Amino acid sequence: MKRGNAVFVALICAGLQACTADSAPPSGLAPGLSSRSEAPGDRQPVVITAACDLTAALTQYRAVLGALNGNNVGEQPGGRREINWDAVPAASTNTNTFPSDFFNQPVTGRARGVVFSTDGTGLRVSNNDFADVNPDYASDFNAFSPLRTFAPVGGNEVDVQFFVAGTSTQALSAGFGVVFSDVDNNGSASIKLIAADGSSLGKYHAPQCPSGFSFVGVAFSSPLISRVEILSGKGPLGSDAADVSGRDHGPARDLVIMDDFLYGEPRAPR
Repeated sequence: MKRGNAVFVALICAGLQACTADSAPPSGLAPGLSSRSEAPGDRQPVVITAACDLTAALTQYRAVLGALNGNNVGEQPGGRREINWDAVPAASTNTNTFPSDFFNQPVTGRARGVVFSTDGTGLRVSNNDFADVNPDYASDFNAFSPLRTFAPVGGNEVDVQFFVAGTSTQALSAGFGVVFSDVDNNGSASIKLIAADGSSLGKYHAPQCPSGFSFVGVAFSSPLISRVEILSGKGPLGSDAADVSGRDHGPARDLVIMDDFLYGEPRAPR
């Protein structure tokens, strides 16, 4: 039986010390407060994390990014886009060949300005919490926004690159956030944000919530993010890959899957 989501943690901070493994000056903010820095280059972010009950954190993060834009081709002046995977049709579900550019195709409903890549062998969208990959996963994972979820195949990392929606024009985003499922241990799920010049904008960890949901979202005051490196778990999913959530056979590691992506409107560099 899946465990209940009884714990709630929401952290919003302008400094990075409490939110990322990368060094940065402390903000002095207590949990539950938010602020924007006036640091040169606008590289000091708002960071929002939550464990188990994500309601307040997602509301706050959406407010920071701005209004939800339609999934149409072309650039909007601001606001955000989201992916909850439920637009993926049956033909691209429960296969190891989910198209990396599915959400940048010049088609209304798909044009959301992101292209994926992975250190593994493919990408997979599931409508059964990956139980067809390993039956044990049915009691490990949950969909945050039913029914579909997402994970790499043969690896545990996914890269996200931004484009003006539905085009080949590279773009920048002002923020990026992910809902993870079943983060048993701190450090098992994170996002690393990369600027256009290849420099790091910080690595930010999702808090733990075994058999529940975790969120980490980062936002800047202007579009700075060219690429995101997502770590989802300590190893790849597989028929012989056991999660630490209580399986009693096979080598157990903290396995994690993903659900909703939220991010600032991809905009061409100015």
